[in-house]
Amino acid sequence: MRAQIARITMGTVLIPKGLYEVDEETNVEKFAEEFPIPSTEELKSLETWGHRHPNILKAGRCSHFVPETVPEEEREEYAGNLAEKDPVVDRYRALNEDDPQKGEEAPPTWIVKLAGDAQPFNSLKEGENPRSYAVNVLKSYLWPGSVTCSANGKFQSIYVGDGQKRGGTAFNPIDVPEVQKDPVDDYKEQPEPTPLEWPKEPAPGENPEGEGEGEEEDA
Repeated sequence: MRAQIARITMGTVLIPKGLYEVDEETNVEKFAEEFPIPSTEELKSLETWGHRHPNILKAGRCSHFVPETVPEEEREEYAGNLAEKDPVVDRYRALNEDDPQKGEEAPPTWIVKLAGDAQPFNSLKEGENPRSYAVNVLKSYLWPGSVTCSANGKFQSIYVGDGQKRGGTAFNPIDVPEVQKDPVDDYKEQPEPTPLEWPKEPAPGENPEGEGEGEEEDA
């Protein structure tokens, strides 16, 4: 469950492209300085939207790992082979750069719509940009149930789905078998069929099972 949530999060959480950047010196993510929030009309294009998180590699990580057992002189070549077989894409790549879905009649990976009144209104406060009450809506066909909405510089991604990727392997668990009930009557103890020691033979004239004792007492 945790791994599936990570896959959905990495692939569906969106931001306006250019909102974040990674500091080259500290390698820490931060807000881009003086980033202008795109207008409603600009956000109608997939090029203005980017992914919030890095992609997940085939190895289940976000970056390649070189084992310590690899010799020092071979580590660079080893890392290069990993990057060639499983490349790391741009962290904030635009949505129009996503791989298209396979198939002749496959739907697009993303669809963007504009809902509401798209007419811009001038703000009553001097210096503020015109406002629009329209909402940009982006839907993911790759992960059905993923929606990102944006209005007046605020945006939010939400996912309400069954956790399955379009075209992926369906998960249909079956009911577990019914637990057997305990027997009503306890089993009677029986002698061990293969004892460790062979039972002693009765002495001559001895009745091992006590048969006939009751008859002698009655007589």
